Amino acid sequence: MYHPLPEPRNHRKTILTNNMTTHLQREIEHLKNKLLELSAEVERSLSFAGKSLVDLDIRIAREVIEGDDRIDEDEVNIEEECLKILALYQPVAADLRFVIAVLKINADLERMGDLAVNICRYVIEIDKLGRVPVPTDFAEMCRRVQTLVSLSTESFLRRDVLVATEVLRLDKEIDRLNLKLIENIRSDIAKPGANVNALLYLFTATRTLERIGDYATNVAEDVFYMVEGQIIRHKNHGNTEK
Repeated sequence: MYHPLPEPRNHRKTILTNNMTTHLQREIEHLKNKLLELSAEVERSLSFAGKSLVDLDIRIAREVIEGDDRIDEDEVNIEEECLKILALYQPVAADLRFVIAVLKINADLERMGDLAVNICRYVIEIDKLGRVPVPTDFAEMCRRVQTLVSLSTESFLRRDVLVATEVLRLDKEIDRLNLKLIENIRSDIAKPGANVNALLYLFTATRTLERIGDYATNVAEDVFYMVEGQIIRHKNHGNTEK
């Protein structure tokens, strides 16, 4: 009777390693898709938050606030997926940088969602205090912030440091527009009979939009780390107002 020879130990080890690598790449692809889904949810929340602010629409504002639980839940699930991959597969080099970047981007996206909710809460408070004219530059500010967030996600998806660099450049424009809005609101506050409390909420809203732009630049910085292993956080990108 023929008895097949046992496979060499090194051969079995190679098969096991290949299987682990295959499973790891599947998990990484799944993780990427989950993060993109979260990003889409956050971008949608930011879009509606911007509309609620420009139009002072409290119905839209309440819808954004109610939808924040989904973003929070997805953020927790993605974090758990990252920790599982780190524990089971112990990735190295580019795979390790990818998982670490996802952990950080995941937290930044969730925070953007929180800030979108904050803007909607300001809208509701303004409605209670008495509606005030919203400076026309707010529409442009909201549009640019949404573009910045979208580009930061694109840079992650494509692992493209050139797009990430564009995000850093565009953030400077948002900073300048933020300063312009602040000056306009200060001028309105100084006018006789101004609804100061309501205008202060607009003041806080523009600062919140600027902060969302900062989180988008965090994502771009994480793309540099993921692709090149280069940490550029805290380096001067030309921003003077933080």
